[in-house]
Amino acid sequence: MIEKEERILHQNAHEVNRHADTFQEMKIYNAMRGGIMRGKKREKRRIYSYGVGVAIAAAAAVLITFSFIGLPAKEVAEHSVQTASTKNWDNFKEYRLSYRLDPSLASALEQNLVKPVRQSAENKGYRVDVAGAVTDGRKVFVLYSVHNNTDKEVIHADFSLQFGAFKDPYPHKGTSLDMLGSESRIPAGQSVDFIYSTNLSPSVQYSKKVNLNVALTETSEEALASSGSSNSKYRTDLDVAFELDPDMFKDQQHTLSANRTLTVDGQKINVRQVLYTPMGTYVDLEYDKNNEKRIFQLINPVLIGKKGDTTEKLYYPGIITSDNSEVYTDDSKATLVFKNSQYSQPDSVTLKTFGISAVDKDQMKIVVDLVKKQIIEAPGSGLELVEPTPESNPEAGEILLRQKIDNAQYLNTYTWLADSFTDAQGKVHKRAPSGSFGVSRSKDGTAVNEIRYNFGEDAKNYPQPLTIPIEKFINPIWDTQAVELYSKN
Repeated sequence: MIEKEERILHQNAHEVNRHADTFQEMKIYNAMRGGIMRGKKREKRRIYSYGVGVAIAAAAAVLITFSFIGLPAKEVAEHSVQTASTKNWDNFKEYRLSYRLDPSLASALEQNLVKPVRQSAENKGYRVDVAGAVTDGRKVFVLYSVHNNTDKEVIHADFSLQFGAFKDPYPHKGTSLDMLGSESRIPAGQSVDFIYSTNLSPSVQYSKKVNLNVALTETSEEALASSGSSNSKYRTDLDVAFELDPDMFKDQQHTLSANRTLTVDGQKINVRQVLYTPMGTYVDLEYDKNNEKRIFQLINPVLIGKKGDTTEKLYYPGIITSDNSEVYTDDSKATLVFKNSQYSQPDSVTLKTFGISAVDKDQMKIVVDLVKKQIIEAPGSGLELVEPTPESNPEAGEILLRQKIDNAQYLNTYTWLADSFTDAQGKVHKRAPSGSFGVSRSKDGTAVNEIRYNFGEDAKNYPQPLTIPIEKFINPIWDTQAVELYSKN
C-alpha cells in the first residue's frame, strides 16, 4: 500500500488543496499524507498543514480513489470520557529537547510560559493527554500525546481547536500538526507526541473555553476511505476541554503604532503597527491598493531595534497571509512574524528590506503556443518552455516551465498557476492533473523552479495561444530600502 501512496504523493494536485470542494476531501488527503511520511528520518516533522503553499504535493488521485461522499453510517459515534491526566510530562522535557520547534513555541518554553493543562480523554482504547497550551492572541499551540492501547495502528483523521462557539472556518488554512520523533502513525500499544498550532485573528474576541478535538482512524484503505465521516466504524473522536486565556500575556505585550510607508521599487507598503509579545514580534503590513505591482513578499526583511547603545536585529520572519491563514481575506494585507525581542519598548525601530518579489498587475499571466512550442508572454525573465523528458512520463498536452532564480536563499514565495486557462477565442478550459514539480537549489544560492502544467490531450487543437492566469510568481526585484517605524526622540 505504501508504494501506491507514494505514487499518489507524486501527482501534482495542488488545485485540489487550493480549491477543495469539501473539507472531508482534505481529511482524506491528510490521512493519506500521514502514512506516506512514515519512515522519514527527521527529528521533527510537520505532518499535516492546511493552506496554499504547504504540502502542495499530493492528492487528486487520493480524492478520487478514496471519495466517500454518500457513504452510509456505520455506527453512532461514541463520546470520549475526560479525566485528569496521569501522564508525567516532566516539565515538557521532550518538547524542550526538540531543536526544530516553531520559534514562537520555543520562546514560550524557554520562558516557562506554557500553561499546564493536564487533562485527558479516553475512547475505545485510545487516550489523548493534553500537556499544556499557550497563546499570545496571534498564535496558539497545544501540546498533547496520543496513546494507542489497541491492536491496530492509527493516524489522525482530523484535528481542530474550538474557542467557545468559534471554530476555524473552512478550509482551516494555517492550522498544522507537528510531531516529535520519526513516526506520524501511532502503532499499537505506543504513544506519539504532537503539537497543534494555528494563527488567531486580532479582530476576533476568543472565549477562554477551549475544546481540542482529535479524530483517529485505522489505516486500512477501507478505513481511510471513510475517515471523513464521524459515523465511520474505523474512526474515533476524542475531546479535551480546558481553559486558555487569549489575553494571558496582556500585561507583557506592547504595541507600537507605526503607520509609516516603506517604498520599494515605487511600490508602497504601509506598516501599520508592531506588536511585541513574549512569544514573538508581529509587524502588520498593508499593500497600497494603487500599487502597479502585486507584491508577494518582502525579500529578507530585517527589524532593527535600538535601546540605548545596543542594537538588536531580527531576521528571517515567518509570514501570515490570506494564503496560509484565515486572519486575512485577501492579498492586500500580511503580517511578518519575527522571534521575540529583547526590547518590547525600544528607543527606535526600523524595518529594512532588500527588495520585493512582485509582478505588474497587468502581467499576471503566462501565454504559450503549444503548436509553436514557445512562450509568447510571461513576467520577469528566466522562464522557459521545456519538453518533458520521456523518463518523467508526461501526459499528452503537458508542458514543463523552467525558471532559473538567482539569490533564491532569500525567497520564500513560489510560482502558482491557476487551475484553468483561456484559449485565443476566450473559451475557458480546466487544466488536467499533472505530474510532480518543485524547486532545486544549489550552494551558490541559485535555484531552478520546475512547474508541470497539463492543458489536456486536445489542447493543441484549441485556438492558440493559450493564457494561464498567475496566482503567485517568483520575481525578485532588488531594491534595498528602510523606514523608521518609531522613535521616542
